[in-house]
Amino acid sequence: MGPLLTWAIRWVDDFADDVLAARDERDAIDARPPADPDLLTALAELLDDFRRRRHPLPAAPARLASGRRGAPFPSTNYLARPLGYPVHRLDEARPRQMIAEVARDVGVDTDCPLAHAPQGRLDGRPWLERISYYDVARLERLLQVACWIVIACLSGMRDSEIKHLQRGCLSIHQAPDGHV
Repeated sequence: MGPLLTWAIRWVDDFADDVLAARDERDAIDARPPADPDLLTALAELLDDFRRRRHPLPAAPARLASGRRGAPFPSTNYLARPLGYPVHRLDEARPRQMIAEVARDVGVDTDCPLAHAPQGRLDGRPWLERISYYDVARLERLLQVACWIVIACLSGMRDSEIKHLQRGCLSIHQAPDGHV
């Protein structure tokens, strides 16, 4: 139990801030603000930002590459989110052409990294080089499990009690002399 608890505490103390920051960034991307009525104009602005920064386009997850060979391909699903359009609108001929032109110009990343640079340290180095948009849900589940382990091991609560904890449920009772 010692190593399990040690790593769970490590997740809660050292890695949680990165996971929560990545979740917030992913949620901001997924918020889908009201779309510009002109898809091509909105897409051109987004792609021009990648060109201006000389930043490669985000890649689609490898699991979607079935039947494709060679280099990663741009994630239209990711590109559609900040535009506020459904992904199928980027599958039309002109948007596909615009994306392909920018991909030839700036390239396609090997993943879909978020801007947040991980701050947690492991043996003096960042615990992750970067966090992928596609990994956030998995990292959130690992953090939830780590929290459960820490609560269960350090409090002695039963599983059913832990599952029903809610924000603000902590209350501290003090004696008149101030002792807890």
